Amino acid sequence: MAENVQYAGRLGLESRNAATLPAAVSAVVDTLEDFGHPADAIEARAENTVRLQCDHYLVTVRLRRVPLRRSSKLTSGMLQPVSLLEVALSPLHEDHCDQEIAELLLAEMLRRTLPLVDATSVEWLQSNVALTCEQFLGVFEPHRAAPAPAEREAAASRPVRPPRARPRGRACFKPVEQTAPALEAHCERAFQAAFSRAAGAGASAAAAQARARMRRTLPAGSQDGGWGGQLQASVLSASILPPRRRLRFVSHLLLVAALFLFLDSAGMVQAARPLLP
Repeated sequence: MAENVQYAGRLGLESRNAATLPAAVSAVVDTLEDFGHPADAIEARAENTVRLQCDHYLVTVRLRRVPLRRSSKLTSGMLQPVSLLEVALSPLHEDHCDQEIAELLLAEMLRRTLPLVDATSVEWLQSNVALTCEQFLGVFEPHRAAPAPAEREAAASRPVRPPRARPRGRACFKPVEQTAPALEAHCERAFQAAFSRAAGAGASAAAAQARARMRRTLPAGSQDGGWGGQLQASVLSASILPPRRRLRFVSHLLLVAALFLFLDSAGMVQAARPLLP
């Protein structure tokens, strides 16, 4: 165990009471456990000293009086502490101890102990100047750095643009008269692109094969006229048209079929049959 290496920090206290040491020991135990070094043994040597041992460190928490011959480390405006709470961390294996990790662990112990005790100052390691509690905690939560004078002047000279008002309600939609031409142009481009893809090298051969299949599958009775044969022939012939013309043909065919059904339901088709050849 390397007793010669030690990292220590002290908190200056306004008062000395029995609850200070247990609160500090609780904060140290929680810190060791959260950082992966749970305490294996806790030993109270005296009423004012507690030692904790874990896998890599030996931590000593001691409540002591302020020495009479102690050189003052306090700056102007800081109160003289009544007692000191010392937290000392000693590595068990000096060769395998990282100094920065040990110092960070000690700083976290002091930070967690501060809200639990009545502290007025913080003495960090071997520094000759004591810090206020606000100065010590400010290291963990640093304020944003103030901008440089040049940056402030550039920001002040930059024109302030008002935020753009976002449209709401009906203002989000344009009238139909404005959107219809754009929609028609988009559909026209889509039809032309589909027609160009369909008109390839084998488009004519595919059309000839489709017509041949239509002639083979078309029944003989449909050639002599009649509504069913003509309608079937129209549907089959529409299958070989380009996509653009096919869409228009199908729309017209649906309109004629709807008109025919309306006339048939009204009895006009039955009345007109005797007049047909």
